[in-house]
Amino acid sequence: MNIAVDLTSLDDNFTGIERYALNMTLELIKGSRTLSGSEVTVSEVTGSDTFELIFKNQIFPDFKPYKNQENIHIHILPGCKKLLFNQWRLPRYLNRLKADYYLFFAFPMPILLRKKHVLSTIHDMGCWDCPETMKTPMVWYFRLSYRWAVRHAERTITVSEFSKSRIQQILHVPEEKILVTYNGVCGKFLTEESEPPLYAPAKYVDDSSVGSAAGPVVTCNTDTTGLHDDESAEQLCIRLRQKYHLPDEYILCLSTLEPRKNMTLLLNAYLDLYRQGSIKTKLVLAGRKGWKIDELLREAGAAEPVNSSENASGATDATGISEATEASGTADATDATDAIPVTVTGFVDDGDLPEVYRMAKYFVFPSIYEGFGIPPLEAMSQGVPVISSDAASMLEVLGEAPLYFRSGDEEDLKRAILAMESLTEAERADRAAAGLRQSQKFRYGQEAMKVRKYLHSCDGIERTDSGRKRQDGK
Repeated sequence: MNIAVDLTSLDDNFTGIERYALNMTLELIKGSRTLSGSEVTVSEVTGSDTFELIFKNQIFPDFKPYKNQENIHIHILPGCKKLLFNQWRLPRYLNRLKADYYLFFAFPMPILLRKKHVLSTIHDMGCWDCPETMKTPMVWYFRLSYRWAVRHAERTITVSEFSKSRIQQILHVPEEKILVTYNGVCGKFLTEESEPPLYAPAKYVDDSSVGSAAGPVVTCNTDTTGLHDDESAEQLCIRLRQKYHLPDEYILCLSTLEPRKNMTLLLNAYLDLYRQGSIKTKLVLAGRKGWKIDELLREAGAAEPVNSSENASGATDATGISEATEASGTADATDATDAIPVTVTGFVDDGDLPEVYRMAKYFVFPSIYEGFGIPPLEAMSQGVPVISSDAASMLEVLGEAPLYFRSGDEEDLKRAILAMESLTEAERADRAAAGLRQSQKFRYGQEAMKVRKYLHSCDGIERTDSGRKRQDGK
């Protein structure tokens, strides 16, 4: 079977959506894992698959080891303005590319694509459920794209039962046309030595939660992926604290910093507790800056991003200091960290993420809407206790491991923060262990198996064979 996969979004931002596309494709390429006794087990027929991988501007580094394999064909398209590329250049190229299936793991299929046997992904229905957190043109763009995709794709992929239920309710897609494949913990975040148990959560119900099933007790990953040559774990911690201006003890919130992630609620709740003297732990906001976040940070008196990847100059030193620091005449970044309770790191390099998680006292995720919610699951995989809102898919994904607060309720968030601060070491360890067990339920390998099984289902192979006959007969 010849499978075309759109990976062009990897050249743009690298958020949870792109991470999902990356890892699902890598697992499909590997194609040799089986899960005996599982309903997603497939036969060895997968070994005959060939892949057409479509990139923008350059091949993504994770795929370079595969580029010389006989069954991997690399296609690199020159970039241009994003809308023009996604809705003109990409479909124009794909319309000339022969494949048995076309997979879109990051965003829905282009409107101008004229192909059958398309699997198109919708990660969430935020453009309907919380349009106020998006720019108006993007709301209408995604609504149009989603409506087109569900009508023309052979199957719609989504990342949670919650998102599936919203797609069914809003776009009236039959249940049998939606394939749920979860996000997962991958690569440097993996901690277990054996395969995790498969996860089969109950169907999403608006007022229910999914409890965490018993699983093996594991220890946090102590591999230091971000280590430089001849660097000890202690030296790594020191380097990362200097690189991102991290306090000795901190609460971490990592996500794209945008309205949907509800940074306003977190900052208001945290700063109120800090100014009252109820907590002394500093807050670290990590992640790429999104829409409207600059105004929010200024209002809160938080520092500008210190990570070099978001500075126009590209220098590795900190270039932003808060207004409070400038007023006091202090330009030293370390002094700024001591004086201001909130640190904004900007984008955190992928190799640094596990250690940045592990150094945190605990993790807070105040998002008002998620199709899945990768950051708190990654934090749990590193043995970090989590506070999360109870919004959207969070109960389904995180199970019983976190301390939850009512989404949008500032007072309830304060309660959760104070409760986490008051935990004993033993209670904190119990929370961490529960999070580790929950995170083990999500692996990209088992999710890719679901896609592979569908592609190689009896009627799928039948359609593919007939398609090949038509092509061969031309």
